[in-house]
Amino acid sequence: MMMCGEVTQRVPSYRGMMRPRLAQRRQYWWWHSMALLCLGTLVLRIGDVAAAKTPCPLVESVDISNGVENADGSIELDGVRYGSNQYFRDANSTVRGCVCLVRQCLHICCPMGSPEGEPCPPVALNVNFSMTPDGTVHDVRNLLDSPNYHLLYFNPECSGSLLTLHGKDYIVRSDGLLAYGASTYDYRHYCLQAQAGEPTALAGYCEMVDVLAMHRMYSIGIILSLPFLVATFVVYALLPEMQNIPGKSLMCYVACLTVGYLLLALLRFSVYSYRSGWCVATGYLVYAALLASFFWLNVMAFDIFWTFGGSRGRSSERRKFLYYSLYGWGAPLAIVALVALLDNTEFVHESMRPQIGAEQCFVSTEMLIGFLYMYLPMLLLVSANVTFFAVTAYRIFRMEQATASALSGESRRHTKYEKDRNRYSLYLRLFIIMGVTWTVEFVTWLVREPSWLIYLVDICNCLTGIFIFVLFVWKQKVKQLLLKRFGFSQASASRNDQHTNSTISTTRTTDLKANAETRLTDVTHGN
Repeated sequence: MMMCGEVTQRVPSYRGMMRPRLAQRRQYWWWHSMALLCLGTLVLRIGDVAAAKTPCPLVESVDISNGVENADGSIELDGVRYGSNQYFRDANSTVRGCVCLVRQCLHICCPMGSPEGEPCPPVALNVNFSMTPDGTVHDVRNLLDSPNYHLLYFNPECSGSLLTLHGKDYIVRSDGLLAYGASTYDYRHYCLQAQAGEPTALAGYCEMVDVLAMHRMYSIGIILSLPFLVATFVVYALLPEMQNIPGKSLMCYVACLTVGYLLLALLRFSVYSYRSGWCVATGYLVYAALLASFFWLNVMAFDIFWTFGGSRGRSSERRKFLYYSLYGWGAPLAIVALVALLDNTEFVHESMRPQIGAEQCFVSTEMLIGFLYMYLPMLLLVSANVTFFAVTAYRIFRMEQATASALSGESRRHTKYEKDRNRYSLYLRLFIIMGVTWTVEFVTWLVREPSWLIYLVDICNCLTGIFIFVLFVWKQKVKQLLLKRFGFSQASASRNDQHTNSTISTTRTTDLKANAETRLTDVTHGN
């Protein structure tokens, strides 16, 4: 008998213990069954989608609804037979055949302004055609004469830009691949365009993503160099002490590099449309800026050569810089005018024209044209600079050997000589940086093979602004002149005057020597 207030514990039976476990197992199997069912449905759905996937893009298909269906399921239209896996039905239940699976498709680049996808059939489509994979044996063929080709009148989809090739630069192989050097492109990555006056069709091929990345990296590197070039120009413009002939020459040189590098960066970013007016105008501006930079570097080399020459003219500094300006600006402008005249007249054969803006927004990539209009002036000016610096170095050596005792006895002549010698050293370092860079650029252009030299040249070009800034601006003397220009050094100068008044009579010789030594380490022109 159970007493009131007592609590008894009931021992669970075996069945009672098994019921929760059975319920858990039923729940476990129910969830797993549902998961397997969903997974099976998903697999079937994926299979349906895969089965419904078209065997080719819609733009590479043609309407074959009027074709004749054969017993084996193939459809034949206009002499072209489409197998059962070479056609499909679109959303409107129209039967469409994958023409690029039975014929060789070719993209045709229609002229600008043509409606997308509308035919612009050329009269002829002559290309260098090769039956061998290596392209060693080829001849000129009109692809329109062959029934094996189907024309697609829209540009290929490229992740980058379409780069242009002349007919002599590429070969179309029998398998439809376009061969350009060691690279090959299938029909989805190039297009052909018949051009009036051209014996063979032009080809546009898709620039690879990695090439675009290198172009953008190079452009970013040049843009990072631009602030240092601008800073160098601004510092020299703010300080009247810098604005003598060497300083003004350096300002002109830096201005040319700034404009040239900025436009080069924009060209590498492909901001201009192919053969557009902006593309041609930018090509001429880049050409003029680079030429002017070569000529102004030549001006600085000649100026230091003239400074250490035996005879000196009596012309004023202003007239002398006027002569330099006529040469530094006039000579490149005359060359650019000649190039524009040759490019837009019949004075020379088309194959010898610079063709700025035709293949790219610059001088043609043809080796002979690039040499005549770009590298030949550069080589002549670099050779002249080498001569000027070599002769100047010899004169400095002879002068030090012959007049060392005389110069040491005349303080003013010694100070001026040291300033000119220091300026020669700075110009020599600048010439080594720019001259060697452009010389290596010429070598890589001549070899035309990818190598580490190309990346070395690109790195040097990207660091040019930093080199110039460090050589000509990052100096204690320039810092003092800037502080004085903005009035930050007056207080410190007053304190220094109070401190040195008591000892000026006893340290005059030491101060004069220190002052002379300060002038010896002056900037380009030793101010």
